[in-house]
Amino acid sequence: MTESYVCPRCERVEERSYKVRFIILTCPDCGENGRFLHESFVGRLEAIPESAHPENWAEMPLDERLLYAIREGLLEVDITGPM
Repeated sequence: MTESYVCPRCERVEERSYKVRFIILTCPDCGENGRFLHESFVGRLEAIPESAHPENWAEMPLDERLLYAIREGLLEVDITGPM
């Protein structure tokens, strides 16, 4: 079984045999180095209402959206529990 991780810039999907919140990779498609988010976080980001998005949300890489959402209390992540 594999887990899917999404490039924060171009949204290429990488598969891995382990489950963590994110992995740091250089994307083979866009060449950017960044935090590939586990697909479950991408779904949670998409569920945030548009009214809560900052003005530049669409231009923000996925990992920056995640950090913004956590910082602003739009998304809670338990770092002590399982994924």
